[in-house]
Amino acid sequence: MATRSKKQPGHDLEYLRIRNDHTWENGRRYHGHKSEFPFPDDRRTTAGIVWPDLAGGKPFIAPLNLPLKKNTKILDVAARGGAWLYSLRDSDDGIYSKARLTGLEPAWMVGDAGPAWLLHRDLEGPWPFTAKEAFHLIHGEALGGLLKDWDGFYTNAFKYLVPGGWVEIREHNLKFCPREGKEKEMEGKWDAIQQWSELIDEAAQKFGKRVNMGAKQKELMEQTGLVDIQEQIFKIPTRVWKDDPTTKNGEYYHDHWIDNIEGYSLRLFTKTLGWSKEDTDGLLKRVLQELDQEDLQLYSLFYLIIGRKPTSAAR
Repeated sequence: MATRSKKQPGHDLEYLRIRNDHTWENGRRYHGHKSEFPFPDDRRTTAGIVWPDLAGGKPFIAPLNLPLKKNTKILDVAARGGAWLYSLRDSDDGIYSKARLTGLEPAWMVGDAGPAWLLHRDLEGPWPFTAKEAFHLIHGEALGGLLKDWDGFYTNAFKYLVPGGWVEIREHNLKFCPREGKEKEMEGKWDAIQQWSELIDEAAQKFGKRVNMGAKQKELMEQTGLVDIQEQIFKIPTRVWKDDPTTKNGEYYHDHWIDNIEGYSLRLFTKTLGWSKEDTDGLLKRVLQELDQEDLQLYSLFYLIIGRKPTSAAR
C-alpha cells in the first residue's frame, strides 16, 4: 500500500501545502495530487546534458538581441529547479545575466521552495501573469509526459509573449531507430528495447500525457499563429559509434537511459498497463542488457524548434 509524506515548503506556502504531498510506489516517490504525472520526482533527468552541444554551446537559439537588457523577460516552463535559468544568470561572459528570469514549476519537481522567481503553479490552465509581464522568450524542455493539453500550453505561450517574442521548445523521443545501413546487423540485438519503446508510447497515451511529442511541435506552433518557425532534428546515438567521432553525445545519452529508464517505466507499466513489478523489472533488465552492448547502433531523435509571435499581434 502506498504511503504519503508531506513537505514543509517555504515559498507560495498555501499552494505548496496543497500540492506538495507525495505517494511512494515501487520504491519511487511520485507527486501525490490526483496521480497526475507519470514520472517520479525523486531524481532529475540527465538528458539536458546533451542540449548545450546541439544548440552550439548557447543556452537558446532564438534570435534575441545580445547582450540581453534589463527589460528582457525570459520564462522557463517546467524549470526543474531552475538549472537552465541559473546557466543564464551565471554565464561567464555576462551577456545573458541582466535579463529578468522567471521559472514556472509544478510543485512536485523540486524538493524545497527555491528562489522567489521560481513560481510553483500548474502548467495547465491559466498562467499567473499579466499582459505587462509578457515575455521575450518562453523556453520549455522535455515537456512530453507533463502536459495533457498542448493546445492550451501554446495558447498560454502566445498570450504571454510580447509581439515579436519567441517560443523555444526542446523535446526528445523515448523511442529508438537502428542506424541507417545497419538495420540487418542490428536484428535481434534490440528486441527488448523495441518492445519497451512501443509499450511506453502506448502507456503514455492511455495515461493522457503523451511522450514522443517532438514531431508535433512545428504543427502546434503553426496552429497557434506563431511564424518564422525553425525546426532542427538531431539523431543522438545510445552509445558512441566507434567509426564516427561525431557521436560523442552517445556517452551522455547512454548514461541517461541507464539512470532514468526505471523512472520512465514503473508507474506507466504497473498502474497504466497493469504489469506486475516483477514483469516490469524483467523487461527493464533485458533493455539495460541490450543498451550495454558496445556494438549497438541505435539513435533517438531530438527536436529543437523555435517560433515567433507576429509583431502585428495584440499584446
